[in-house]
Amino acid sequence: MFEKSDLDALFGDLEGSHGSSEDYDRLLKETHLAVALSDAQRPLDDQFDSVVVALVEKHKPAD
Repeated sequence: MFEKSDLDALFGDLEGSHGSSEDYDRLLKETHLAVALSDAQRPLDDQFDSVVVALVEKHKPAD
């Protein structure tokens, strides 16, 4: 399950890489949903942008 420090790092990474892009709001919303699904051990499928999937996998805590 994501802890606050994991979430801070994930969202900081997202903002640093895409914060000034036109897609930032969409990516931010997708990331919130992807984190919730990841915490519920649900697969992240093609409904998410590849940027979101990569960041969630990168910052996902070890089981």
